Amino acid sequence: MPIQEHMVNINNKRRLPANEVYKVMTNTESPQDRRRHKRYRAKDGALISPIARYRKYWKMLDVSMRGASFRYIPCEDLKDFNEIDIAMQDLGFTLEGIPFKVISDCDFTDDCASFSRLRRCGVEFGPLTHSQESLLDEFIRKYTVALS
Repeated sequence: MPIQEHMVNINNKRRLPANEVYKVMTNTESPQDRRRHKRYRAKDGALISPIARYRKYWKMLDVSMRGASFRYIPCEDLKDFNEIDIAMQDLGFTLEGIPFKVISDCDFTDDCASFSRLRRCGVEFGPLTHSQESLLDEFIRKYTVALS
């Protein structure tokens, strides 16, 4: 049986597209609908590092002007950090001291076999200085690819 494209809204007898019915039923939008800034896939060599006494560098997955996601090996509680640095592996680019808060943290799965458990973390950037905004824009232009 094919999925219904439209459903009837009982209150006003108007037919709603399926995606509108979802919003009515859940009274929320999907996470992608809430995003205000375009996301970009980070090129190989893009890293995120929490500012700490001992540095750990984690692979950046994607980034926007308001946040980023990365994969990491769980060894620290990310809530203990409040700033991160973004860098390229060859140190051709660095952006330091970005305030952030964790908005998601879940198991990371991909097609590659891994010897350790990986997690995916999504962060939202806090207020950036004009210099940080400019450098983040440069990073996105030079070191990312638009997601389709």
